[in-house]
Amino acid sequence: MKTFAALIRRYVLATAAIVLLVGGLLVGQIFYVGFKSNAVDATGYRVGALADALKQTETGLQWGREHTPAEWMQGYAWAMVLDDNGNVIWQQDLPQKLNHRYTASEVAVFSHWYLADYPVQCWAADYGLFVVAEPVGTCWKYNIDMKQKMIIMLAKSIQPTMVELLLVVLGCCLFFSWRGSKSLQTVTAGLDTLAQGGTVSLPAAGFAGELAQKLNETSEQLRRRNEIIARRDTARTEWIAGVSHDIRTPLALILGWAEQLQRDATLPAAARQKAGGICTQCEKIRSLIEDLNLTSKLQYGAQPLRRQSTQAGPFLRRVVAAFCENPLAARCTLDCSITPAVETAILHADAALLTRALENVLQNAVRHNAGPITLAFHADADETTLHLTIQDDGTGYPQSVLAVLNGEPEGENAPHILGLHVVEQIINAHGGSVQFVNRDPHGAKVMMQLPLAKDENEK
Repeated sequence: MKTFAALIRRYVLATAAIVLLVGGLLVGQIFYVGFKSNAVDATGYRVGALADALKQTETGLQWGREHTPAEWMQGYAWAMVLDDNGNVIWQQDLPQKLNHRYTASEVAVFSHWYLADYPVQCWAADYGLFVVAEPVGTCWKYNIDMKQKMIIMLAKSIQPTMVELLLVVLGCCLFFSWRGSKSLQTVTAGLDTLAQGGTVSLPAAGFAGELAQKLNETSEQLRRRNEIIARRDTARTEWIAGVSHDIRTPLALILGWAEQLQRDATLPAAARQKAGGICTQCEKIRSLIEDLNLTSKLQYGAQPLRRQSTQAGPFLRRVVAAFCENPLAARCTLDCSITPAVETAILHADAALLTRALENVLQNAVRHNAGPITLAFHADADETTLHLTIQDDGTGYPQSVLAVLNGEPEGENAPHILGLHVVEQIINAHGGSVQFVNRDPHGAKVMMQLPLAKDENEK
């Protein structure tokens, strides 16, 4: 979230740079327009050029022959020449309403301003004063006087003034950027807290006040929702535990009576066989109840891992030996292979939970195959990982079971995989991974990887 505040700061500085650039371009445009406004139209001539083009001949003043009078006067309304006494000694298109003699004061006035609303320009030549007028309303004339000291002072102060303005603008930008960054840091800290599952109560004022208020509202909604979920999960866990506890007592009675009937020699063989079937189904129900309790606790973090450093080789041999004493082992042939690398490997794990996971895999392979099967239990290890493989030559997993185990969403008729789901949860809780696949041409295969401790003292 730190990059968010940095991004805002970067955009504020970029905005300041753009403002300065636009200001500089505006000033440059003003100077450019001013320069262009002083330039004479390309189709006309400057006053000095017109005055020089007027030549003294035997018959009087005349334009140079390289252009016609109309071409010389292009862009101007009229022109005249005054002698030293103010008399008009030559004119071109001079209106009749204008005087033909001007006093020194009149010349002084119109040389700076206007003559009968015509903006005029004057040029002193050998033959007299050349006066040319532009059309009415085409030019504004202003007279500006400024002391030399003032001009020099302005010239010297332009650069410092521009630097001061630049510093003021940058200072304002940095100040507002800092204030916005402080507000955004509070917001980003709140976002980090929300991302970690916490609740926030941010001050809803300043630059990011509206955003902070939205975060506060979101935090409150998440808190209420988490409260509802927590209560629901607690109720579910307690309900499962209560139902399981209530089922165990009648189930124990049924199992005990069925075992008595199974051992009663006075009963017919068929009756004792049915009693044995009841015992088998009761054991399945008890196993399902235990799996249901365990998966519920693992899912909601109610089952703590009691980790201890355990030698992998002896631990795995104990699990296999315990399975061989189970009545289900009579329906299979077990081949156990443990490499020497496993003997010195150290597991930092909950031995009881791992035993449950391995028993679930072994018992699941026997229960879900009608005839005798061959089970292969193989364990190997490298420097960091214990690799366990349990495979059989039975019918394999149904495709619907494999689809659910591989993470596909469960449909309405989802298969029963509670025992294998417990295996996944236990292995994942230890930081490991598990894969369920089918063998070719038939059979099932479970591959488990568990991280190893570096030494026996690692906790």
